[in-house]
Amino acid sequence: MTRIEGVTMQTLPSFDELKAMAENAPHELEALRNSMSEEIIEQSSQAMQPRLRAQMNHINHVIARGKNPNHINILLMAELQQQLKRFALALNDPQALTEHTAEVKAFTRPVHQAES
Repeated sequence: MTRIEGVTMQTLPSFDELKAMAENAPHELEALRNSMSEEIIEQSSQAMQPRLRAQMNHINHVIARGKNPNHINILLMAELQQQLKRFALALNDPQALTEHTAEVKAFTRPVHQAES
């Protein structure tokens, strides 16, 4: 356990232990990832917790789409790159995030001819 600012948190196992878990007990590694993530979310401010839970849910969906560990890493890397591009856009051109280019079209009801 590690203690940071009065909070006790789990200690991440060594790389060799994590590698052994990945090879021999992937479900335990996944449980560790989930518990440590939940621990971090619980230590965050109440205002940030919903956003962090949403992000964690999104990450879990990305992981679920992966066919194997390498594919999962590629999907997560692509997701991170997309987030970094959005972050760079927010820093360099904040108005671009709120610009809308969609064209809104009104729905019209079809005219039905009365049967004679």
